[in-house]
Amino acid sequence: MNASFWINLASAVSLGLGVGFLLWFSRRRALDQSISLWLALTGASGISYLLLRIFGVNFGSMTARIVLSLTILLGFYTVMRFLFLLFLGNLNRKRMTMPIPKLVVDVVAFLLMAGLALILLNLLFNVKLTAFLVTSTVVSAVIGLSLQDILGNVFSGLALQFERPYEKDDWVTIDGTEGQVVETSWRCLSLRDRNNDLLLFPNSVVSKTLVKNHMKPSKLNLARVNVGVSYASPPEQVKAVLLKAVLDTRGVSVRPAPSVLLDSFSDSSINYEVRFWITDFSSKPSVKDAVRTRIWYCLDRAGMNIPFPIRDVFLHTVEPDRQARLKQNLQHEVFLDLRATDIFKPLPDAELEQLSDDSSILRFTTGEVLVKQGDTGDSLFLIQSGCVEVSVSAGEGHRSMKVAELGVGSCFGEMSLLTGDPRSATVTATKETIVVVVKKKGMERVFRMNPALAEPLSELLEARLSDLHKASKESEDSIEGREDVKRSGGADILTRIRTFFGLFSGH
Repeated sequence: MNASFWINLASAVSLGLGVGFLLWFSRRRALDQSISLWLALTGASGISYLLLRIFGVNFGSMTARIVLSLTILLGFYTVMRFLFLLFLGNLNRKRMTMPIPKLVVDVVAFLLMAGLALILLNLLFNVKLTAFLVTSTVVSAVIGLSLQDILGNVFSGLALQFERPYEKDDWVTIDGTEGQVVETSWRCLSLRDRNNDLLLFPNSVVSKTLVKNHMKPSKLNLARVNVGVSYASPPEQVKAVLLKAVLDTRGVSVRPAPSVLLDSFSDSSINYEVRFWITDFSSKPSVKDAVRTRIWYCLDRAGMNIPFPIRDVFLHTVEPDRQARLKQNLQHEVFLDLRATDIFKPLPDAELEQLSDDSSILRFTTGEVLVKQGDTGDSLFLIQSGCVEVSVSAGEGHRSMKVAELGVGSCFGEMSLLTGDPRSATVTATKETIVVVVKKKGMERVFRMNPALAEPLSELLEARLSDLHKASKESEDSIEGREDVKRSGGADILTRIRTFFGLFSGH
């Protein structure tokens, strides 16, 4: 055996050990898994070439030159991918605002590999580049004509990558189709729509059509909801109700402020456009749903209806006294609910009937605030159905703490109704809730009928506050009324009631 045999054998062993070390290093460093694959292929090709030389295959043979060329190409590509990975990783760590697009990296890699292939053809296979270039001119023309669409997509993709009209995860609308950007490849743009379907747009089409990016120049996005309200409701009152509805909806940005515009006068309704801003475009459908739901409840409580189209005609027989009987049944239902409430037990039936006639029934959806801590109030709420959560905040900047849950038959707001005290807690509906609302106006009529009722009502209220005070001593948590207890401090409730309703004169 000559010296070249041992040199080639040592080279093969060294190459195998080197490739093994690089594979171990790439695993330890958690590099791209594809690099490990290219390292393995490069090592296998290099060892194959050295084994051919060891067993006497001449360097000038076609097999040896092909294997050597393949080894050089694989090694160059592996090193290039490794360097690209390190370079791009360094850019990401520096959080550059415009990282190099993947498509640009792929094109640069292709050009470098093509240049190396031409050099190897000249050095190892004695192919004259001049003749190759002349011959390839005709071939390039034929290939260019047949692949003009693909090449158009490639160059359009490069232009889009440099202009960066959108980035990954941006929500865009292209040719009327809305979706979230998944990836931009050398051929097409991939979008995922709200149905979780994958849509592919050729880069040449994207570069020629209108692209609307919903995430730029900022994440603020304008949403619109249209609603028609009866002509019987004054526009200014309707706008106030709609504006309150949208402001209280979760997901709506406070700045810029929402707005309500009178859009048009239709056959059966006045149409309004509610405009509001959101910061999470992916949740736009759910936020619009919440706004529409809140609008219905707010309009219902305000006595404003969304009319049927005027072309829909409903024919039915209505008894002359039907409306009166419906109102009477509703009043009797409220009367029974009030009679079952402790605070109204001192009231005779006549006064209670008057109070039920002056009371109203309101409906709230999940998450709506019935009363807010610190707001002025002059009404009491009696829960007919549903459930509410009572929370108290120690002050501005402090987190609200849940202190109670109230269900059917419970009431809150006694102190506000009888003394005008501000709300001592925030009460929020945890599901759709219907409440009977007793206001100061109704109590004034009751006291005008029977001023002496102020005394038993004050005694009942003092007893209730005393029970709440005892409960608050046993626990740090308490329901609405804890602040009322502190605020009253043993003061004469009767005097406060008489002052609030002006019962001193003549009594």
